[in-house]
Amino acid sequence: MTDNKTKESILTMRREGMSFAEIADFLSLSPNTVKSICYRNRTQTLAVTDDRSNVCKNCGRPLPSPTGRKVFCSNRCRYSWWNRFRSRKPYRLTCYCCGREFISFGNRKKKYCSWECRRFSRYGEGAS
Repeated sequence: MTDNKTKESILTMRREGMSFAEIADFLSLSPNTVKSICYRNRTQTLAVTDDRSNVCKNCGRPLPSPTGRKVFCSNRCRYSWWNRFRSRKPYRLTCYCCGREFISFGNRKKKYCSWECRRFSRYGEGAS
């Protein structure tokens, strides 16, 4: 595959923050080869800081933990953002089982008005 000098240069370039594609172009290797060498040796890149990544998506306050996948500072902010930006278009649908009309928000492919109707339609009389 590759010799030790090449592996060391790949790991050094990756620690300096170069991408897999940049390293592959520089050393005339496949990006997948570079990626597998880095993953086998558990090489991390230098974190690129983005000013927007450390603030709450809803209120703009700084997040308690700058690393990780957190986007909101609290559940309250998460619920508030979700309620503002989710699809609110109501669909009037008819249940396949009982024939009642029901409203579904954002999902017009829904077939049943409740879990009971779904179970009854799927499994019959003794489902309840």
